[in-house]
Amino acid sequence: MPKKGYKQTEDHRRKMIEVHKRENLSEETRKKLSDAMKGRIVSEETRRKIRDSNKGKTHSEEARRKISEANKGKIVSEEHRKKISNTNKRENLSEETIKKMSESHKGKVFSEETKRRMSESRKGKISSKKGIKLSEEHKRKISESKKGNKHHFFGKTRSEETKRKIQLSNKYSIEYILKKYSFFSKIEEMRYDPDKPIEEKEIQVHCKYFDCENSKEKGGWFTPTASQLHERIRNLEKGVDLSYFYCCQECKDLCPLYNSLGSDPFRVIKELPYTYEEYQTFRQHVLTRDNRLCQFCGSEAVHVHHERPQKLEPFFSLDPDFAWSCCKECHYEKGHKAGTECDTSNLAKQQCTKTITPDMVIEQMKGLIK
Repeated sequence: MPKKGYKQTEDHRRKMIEVHKRENLSEETRKKLSDAMKGRIVSEETRRKIRDSNKGKTHSEEARRKISEANKGKIVSEEHRKKISNTNKRENLSEETIKKMSESHKGKVFSEETKRRMSESRKGKISSKKGIKLSEEHKRKISESKKGNKHHFFGKTRSEETKRKIQLSNKYSIEYILKKYSFFSKIEEMRYDPDKPIEEKEIQVHCKYFDCENSKEKGGWFTPTASQLHERIRNLEKGVDLSYFYCCQECKDLCPLYNSLGSDPFRVIKELPYTYEEYQTFRQHVLTRDNRLCQFCGSEAVHVHHERPQKLEPFFSLDPDFAWSCCKECHYEKGHKAGTECDTSNLAKQQCTKTITPDMVIEQMKGLIK
């Protein structure tokens, strides 16, 4: 401790500064200083002074390189790693500490090289914030903090080259589709446009309308839009044969598959031997006759069972003498019991080959009279 009134010389001050900066010190001296400082508890006041003195200071590239090399091979304990992780996640930190950290980062501008390194270091890593839902208070604060601030791209325009690069990066490639969407690749035939450079990766497909010049039947190709390609892939991968490729609106209007919703547009719908109104009259008559009671179990009847299947005996479809009321359960369990002639699966396989003639009607009516 220097005596009162003692004045340090400039040379002495310079040497003290060099010792504190550890400049022009031998490795042995540095080691001794480091060993001497081990175990010492630094007061909060001293830490604050050190922190304030280091504000605004940055390490030179040489210093950074030396620090990096000195830390190589060092094994960090699990406790230390946990502390670092919690600090990065801002867990177990007081509000004051978080505020100080936030203020210390304000106004900092990273160089392009630093941004590139940060981007590379984060590749493949899952964000610590993933899956964490923001509270309504947090959302409100974010909203208020951004009020009045214009978007960073406001007023700027992209160059044609940048637009072209973005367009190319968003395009599907045949290799990507073959690898990821195997089912789509088996259904649809694809190729790159031979009239354009391969770098543009412009995929071409066939038009679904068979009479179009761009159809598969006529060996034609056309370039679908990105939404057309996306929707066709999405539907096929779900197992739904929809969103066919069409080169124009005219082909959509002419193609019978368009608006078919995946059903067979050429399916012939067999006409019933009665109208809807006629069947409803017949149904209400049978239910009223049976007092709306199931003829099998006695519960409330909602169905009408045909003794002679409508598919095999269409002439008796509206004959109340060959029909009775039943509930839903009994209709399928007893009326169409498995293994019988009226079994639903058995009826589905059969076709009515009978032709109803006037003579057949007369004969059947005579039988009913008897």
